[in-house]
Amino acid sequence: MDKKEKKSTPIICPALSALVVYMKSVSFHSFTHSKEHYRFYELSSFSEAKAKRLIKEAGNEFVQHNAWQLSRVYPSGLRTDSSNYNPLEFWNVGCQMVAMNVQTAGLEMDIYDGLFRQNGGCGYVLKPDFLRDTQSSFHPERPISPFKTKMLLVQVISGQQLPKVDETKERAIVDPLVRVEIFGIRPDTSWQETNYVENNGFNPHWGQTLCFRVLVPELALLRFVVQDYNWTSRNDFVGQYTLPWTCMQQGYRHIHLLSKDGTSLHPASIFVYICIREDLEVDES
Repeated sequence: MDKKEKKSTPIICPALSALVVYMKSVSFHSFTHSKEHYRFYELSSFSEAKAKRLIKEAGNEFVQHNAWQLSRVYPSGLRTDSSNYNPLEFWNVGCQMVAMNVQTAGLEMDIYDGLFRQNGGCGYVLKPDFLRDTQSSFHPERPISPFKTKMLLVQVISGQQLPKVDETKERAIVDPLVRVEIFGIRPDTSWQETNYVENNGFNPHWGQTLCFRVLVPELALLRFVVQDYNWTSRNDFVGQYTLPWTCMQQGYRHIHLLSKDGTSLHPASIFVYICIREDLEVDES
């Protein structure tokens, strides 16, 4: 007697199923091909090498492509040490999903966490309007108007209760300096630093002003790094804090430092004065 095989019916939880958003993954051939054959709900994936090549060869087309279709960038398989790339390079052309090796702390993850800090770490940040325009003329390598150049003045005043780098040494008092870094489009990426203060991690005073010229502030992030000066080798990391330009508030501010893995170093902080001005050279021209 033959037994009829019963078809297995998958058990689906309606509440969980309603949370799922389906997107169709499609292969990328060219920007023209995507525009002619693909839909807004379809997603193309790019290796970091391919994405970098497209940025260099067709940066503006990549921006326009990402204004109507989703793109995902993933780290190279050659990163066997789980190292990271700088996600800003891909955010600057509007790529929506930039995968990271989140288990590896460092500069790249500081930038990643810094961007999403502006929205409570929820994982979503609205792109600037020129990255949402399908007719955008923006090219990250060759930015032009209507972007308004800004001048950023950062007066690094003092520090408070900076931790020892090596807790095993009784007299390992830090010789702190502050390095201020700008990350954004390539012409905007720069850094400056103060002099170091010898043997004072409790209340070091710098009183130095650093000046930066930023072409596209909407895409810029500011990173404050405190280092322990070492004249024999590379300076040691003490703490950092990274935030988007759009979140900066002018005036006197306390910046509370984070460790390498992003945890708080409370009560360690630095005291600064921030001023943002229009670039007079651009206005006069």
